[in-house]
Amino acid sequence: MKKQLIYIMAFLLTGAMATAQIDRSKMPTSGPTPEINLGKPYDFELKNGLKVLVVTDKKLPTFSMSLDLNNPPIFEGDKAGVQSLTGSIMGKGSTKTPKEEFNENVDFLGANIFVSTSGGYAGGLSKYKEQIFDLFAEAAFHPNFTEKELEFEKSQLIEGIKSGENSAAAIAGKVRSALVYGKDHPAGEFATEETINNVSLADVEQFYNQYFQPSRGYLLISGDIEKKEAKKLVKKHFGDWKEGMAPKASMPTLSDVSETQINLIDVPNAVQTELAVMSLSDLKMSDPDYHAALVTNYVFGGSFGSYLNMNLREENGYTYGARSSIGAGRNYKSTFRATAKVRNEVTDSAVVETFKEIERIRNEYVDDEMLATAKAKFLGNFIMQSEDKSTVADRAINIQKNDLDEDFYKDFIANINKVTKEDVKRVANKYLNPDQLRIVLVGKAGDILEPLEKMKINGKTVPIKFYDKDANETERPSTIEIPAGLTAETVLDNYIKAIGGEEAVKNLNSTSYFAVYTAPMGELVLDVKRAKGDKWVQTVKMGGNTVAKQVYADGKGKMSGMGGSQELTGDDLASVQDEAMFFPELYNPSKAELAGAEMMGDNQVYVIKWSDDKKTFYDVNTGLLVAQETKGEAQGQTVTNLIKFSDYEETSGVKFPMTITQQMMGRDLNFEVKKVEVNTVNDADFN
Repeated sequence: MKKQLIYIMAFLLTGAMATAQIDRSKMPTSGPTPEINLGKPYDFELKNGLKVLVVTDKKLPTFSMSLDLNNPPIFEGDKAGVQSLTGSIMGKGSTKTPKEEFNENVDFLGANIFVSTSGGYAGGLSKYKEQIFDLFAEAAFHPNFTEKELEFEKSQLIEGIKSGENSAAAIAGKVRSALVYGKDHPAGEFATEETINNVSLADVEQFYNQYFQPSRGYLLISGDIEKKEAKKLVKKHFGDWKEGMAPKASMPTLSDVSETQINLIDVPNAVQTELAVMSLSDLKMSDPDYHAALVTNYVFGGSFGSYLNMNLREENGYTYGARSSIGAGRNYKSTFRATAKVRNEVTDSAVVETFKEIERIRNEYVDDEMLATAKAKFLGNFIMQSEDKSTVADRAINIQKNDLDEDFYKDFIANINKVTKEDVKRVANKYLNPDQLRIVLVGKAGDILEPLEKMKINGKTVPIKFYDKDANETERPSTIEIPAGLTAETVLDNYIKAIGGEEAVKNLNSTSYFAVYTAPMGELVLDVKRAKGDKWVQTVKMGGNTVAKQVYADGKGKMSGMGGSQELTGDDLASVQDEAMFFPELYNPSKAELAGAEMMGDNQVYVIKWSDDKKTFYDVNTGLLVAQETKGEAQGQTVTNLIKFSDYEETSGVKFPMTITQQMMGRDLNFEVKKVEVNTVNDADFN
């Protein structure tokens, strides 16, 4: 212990003496570029063409294996979804072992096994490596394709598609690539309910036979396993796999738009806009520009401190975060993408500011500090990743798959350090062309379209093309004309008539409903009570525990939850006061303003504005309330919340919605109303 203290003191004294001699008026000179000694994995090739790489690392008594078939891009056409369906069935038992028994065998070993059409992985304790190899090979080479499993996986896939039909994020996820690549390209096509239903069991079996082939593939094994043992196990389990290559799909020629344009997809219920500025990228990992492109993207939008994020998030508060990427394609061109989720009302401004930052990085030199930070980030990540032994094999595979120089990774640090501010500017001008960018916007056209039509970039208006949720070109979203003489009072009167009439509503002193959403982790309960005098309490429970509670009564508001409670003031108090209004359509019509009409889903609705933070929507045909939109602050950002109402049923002469849909994290949570009560609430409920 004494010896350790002496060493520490000596180190501190040496550091202090060195610090005293530093001339802080001069920039320190960089030390020599560190060189990472990557080494080489043990490798061999089977007769069927499968290349095997082995890295021994005995720090832990575990091992893993990863199979990459390295297939070319696959175009599925009118059977889009067949690859996903085939992969979903694989690994769930085999023709030798039923699914339940197979899973029990895996669990008994504490192993992790996954098989798909593109390969798979397995791992666990090294003492069970023989059994794990056995199970992986059994799942891979003897898949149990049955009609029962196929129908189950079809239903799951279709349910997933339906759940995203009204989600701007889910729609953006598929239409962006479809618009850039085209739906006749492997990178642009997507599965639909129709294409999934086109897939038969024979299609699944044929797909497996065509694409589960070894001759382009790589098998990476790492961990507590000797070279000879690995080779023996591979030959035993993969040696009889007959050679073969998956077919190559013919792909259409790709090109960018001839001029910058907006592609708008209208999602009427969207509470924010999914923004993407995109173009094709010719960049490859083997290009001389590759390292400069990495640094350029980091500066532009690849980090929290990037130009794009500092502008859209920090300076303007348009979004929680904005990022960009410049892809390096292998089988076809990749893309440049700058993306963000922005508030509807600032969509046009966010687009303008994105182009402003593109012009900045093209026309101005990045400052020395930002460039140094970008380099340090890449070098730090590279060095940390190099500590992992399996990275050696991964990089060896990457060199072969991307036709890279043998010293690509050995020279990576030096090549990043060579990037200059001139390189950043040059690469930005090469890959970020502001005259051929596709601006893909998925959001509520009623809120964003008119400002976009007036928006100018570099003094020019931007042409707009309209697409539906399946990336098919369509007409401009219709503008709904409000009938002459229609007022907010008319809309509200029609609502009161639709739910039962003025007399029936006036007979209500209070309402109470109890709604449940069944989530994977348990039931989420929504308990809401209202009373005349604008009293309101909302309680959210999970697993019987109160997660959040809000109360408003007698001009005071309070919010409580698992973190404690607090009195509400200012805008927070005004927000719950708006929410607490008891049938405002009848008792507070003077607060209402007819704000317009728009499409919500397939229905036309009138929009009533109650305050800057609250709107309600009434079906043009039925008069019923179909949605409510509120705004609030969270972490310094404006958050929009949309609640939808449907399935009205009568209780005590008044109709109430029996389904309440709450949007959360891009998904619709459908609360089923289990109980509606009237005139049962008392003052104690609002304590």
